[in-house]
This record gives sequence, C-alpha cells and structure tokens, in this order.
Amino acid sequence: LTPEDGVYFQKHLQDHYKGFVHLPVDRLEPRDFHEEFKNSLERLRDAGYYQYDVVMAGGKYSSRTFVKRTLVGNPGITYKYLGLRLFAHAWSGPGCTPLMKSIGDMNQSMIKMTEQFPENERCDYNLTLINYMEPTTHTKVGFKDEANYGMGKVSVSWHADSSLVDNSSIGVYHCLPTQRNSKWDWKIALRPLAIESKDNTGSTKRDNKSTTPKPVVVNTKDGDAYFLLGNFNMKHQHCVLAGSQANRISSTHRVAVTIEDTYDYILKRVKIARKRFRLQMETIPPSLQSPVVGLDAKVIRYCQRILTEVEMEWIAQYWLQGDQHDKMRVWWQKPMKTLEAYWCALEVYTYRLFEFLLSRIASNDTVPIDVVKVLIIEFKTRQSFREQWDERRSDKIYQRRVSEEFRPVARPIFEN
Repeated sequence: LTPEDGVYFQKHLQDHYKGFVHLPVDRLEPRDFHEEFKNSLERLRDAGYYQYDVVMAGGKYSSRTFVKRTLVGNPGITYKYLGLRLFAHAWSGPGCTPLMKSIGDMNQSMIKMTEQFPENERCDYNLTLINYMEPTTHTKVGFKDEANYGMGKVSVSWHADSSLVDNSSIGVYHCLPTQRNSKWDWKIALRPLAIESKDNTGSTKRDNKSTTPKPVVVNTKDGDAYFLLGNFNMKHQHCVLAGSQANRISSTHRVAVTIEDTYDYILKRVKIARKRFRLQMETIPPSLQSPVVGLDAKVIRYCQRILTEVEMEWIAQYWLQGDQHDKMRVWWQKPMKTLEAYWCALEVYTYRLFEFLLSRIASNDTVPIDVVKVLIIEFKTRQSFREQWDERRSDKIYQRRVSEEFRPVARPIFEN
C-alpha cells in the first residue's frame, strides 16, 4: 500500500504499524533543525568521512558495501555488524571536533522529538550510523529489484536493526542534497515480521495468510524524519527504496547495546588480565629445582583469552580499515596506543612463561601439565585467528575496490 491508496493506506498504517511515525520537514523542532543538520551532514561528506565498508558476512567472504557510512556517538563506543567493528567519532568530550559536536547537538534534538510520542519507551540515543547513498542514475552500483512485492530498486534490503537495547526507539533524519528540480523519490518500505510455525514434518514455514498486514511504502522528502518507536523494530522490518536522481544522507539514531562494545569495557578487561598475569609470574620459583606451586591454569586461560580478544576484536579490527581511518579518528588514537601497550605486556608475560616451562622440560623438572595444556590450546586458537586475519587483510578486494589510504595495516606487531 502507498499514500496513493488514500484513506485505506492511512487506516492500514494506523491499525497495523503502530509505533511508526513520519514527520515532514515542516514539523521538525527546532525550526532551524533541518538546515543545521543538513549542513553538518554535507560537511562530513565534503571532508571525506563517508567511506565504503568491507564486511565479512558469515565470516566467509569479504564484500564492499553498496553505501558509504560513518559512525558518530558517545566517546569510546563502537558498533559491530557483518564481522566489522566501526569505531565512532566522539561527539563530546576531549578530542571532539566542532563538526562532530554539531552531530551530538542534533542527536539531542532527535531525543527531544522522540520523547513526545507516547509509544516511545527509551530513546537515550548513544550513537548514530550515518549512511550516504547514491541514486540509481548516478552510480555504477547494480541495484537489485525488491523481490517480494515489486517495489522497485532497493538501496538497503529488508532488515531490522540489530545490537540495540530491547524496546528502544530509533530516530532517522534524512536529507537529499542535490541540485534544484531533481526528483525526491526515496521511499521507506515497512512490513511485519513473518509469523513462523512448524508443519507436520517439523519444518519451519512462513505464514502468508491473507490476514497478514500488507507491506506499506512511505514517500519521503528532503529534511523528513521518521521514528520506529518502542518495540516496533523488534516486530517489523524496513528497507530503503532507491531514488532516481538525488543522493540521500540518513542519520539513524539508536540506543546501542554497550556490554562488550566500548573502550571502557576492553580497557577494564586488559587491566585485570595484566595484573593477574603479573601476579602469576611472581609465583615462578627462582630455581629450576624448586617446585611450581602458584601457577593457576584457570587464571592463565583467562589472561590468554583476553589477549586474543584485544588483538582480534579491537586492534586488528581498527587497523583493518587503514592509516587514514586512524588519522580521522582523533579520539581513538591514544586509546588504541594504550590497548597495544597492554597487548604487548600480555605477550611479554606469555613469552616469559613459555620460556620458563621449556627450561623446566629441558632439565627434566616437573611442570604443571594443566598450564601446559591451556597454553597449547590457546596458542593454537590464536594462531588460527592470526592466519584468518592475514588472509582477510590480503583479500584482493582491497586492491580492487578500496583506496590505498584505507587498505589494511598489519597490526599489532610484536617487537622483541
């Protein structure tokens, strides 16, 4: 259904899509919101902040995204999708540039607008994912047709946003920076999540009964905003139907889950690991003939897994996106150096422990077998991850489709 269906469209939207609100540009508050936000998003574009991502869906094959994007949010926050961790530009605090601060100011306005709707449950947006999309006539991207309902070319396929706090709202502002007389024909499509059930054989089947609400398509213009309130995102999917002439910049404000996706989280982990590993090393006897009584295999395993986590999930992810990625993320430069320093300390302790165990074995002295087994298992796991990362960094897609300054850098590097 589309707005051309008149009253029936409006009634269907109200009956079956409660929690979706479309605000035309002339209803946005404050009055200068549209011009200021549009100006900030265009400045991000002109400064080169929007870049394609190389993702790895399912952990198998690297592919470049159809749209360019960047992430802005609370200091130290990240967002991981399709195997890639995005590191947010900070919109407040030390290291925050005036341009990023302007995005933070706009985020506060989005929060206030969201709070006015009764369906909203939580909207303390901590980041925004900003997408830069090209129209069908101005890009070499081969847009796919929407396969289920014949809606036209799709820029972003059917999905529900992930890694968000349950029942939290999503606020989206978009602008269409373009020359005059260009068509504003970008659209948002909505559909309920398919109801699934088991048939007599135990197989899952989708319920396509006529009682299922029809999908709807909402027309959008330059400066419009829309909101997915409360649990709407958990019960519905949406997609973006590509416009024909105007570029589109959309800022998607979200309440992202932060349990394992902030600098504070990983910093606390490596601090604890270094301290516990250091205490373990202090139990090593000075003489090879002395018994080994203080080494705890569980503690060693804990420290080894944090070593692997900080290397694979943070340092390698950060430098996978290139030198220019680092130069543009002013806030992250010092924290990443700090994480590499902790990584190096854990590597040094690991090396010293390994040397100690080898010397015990060479002199036929007893060794804690449980500690040896843990190290062997964790070494094999880490080596496997390192080989996967080497393969990922050397993928030909970076040479073919990514500019040189954004190609992977092999870090961290252990210097003896």
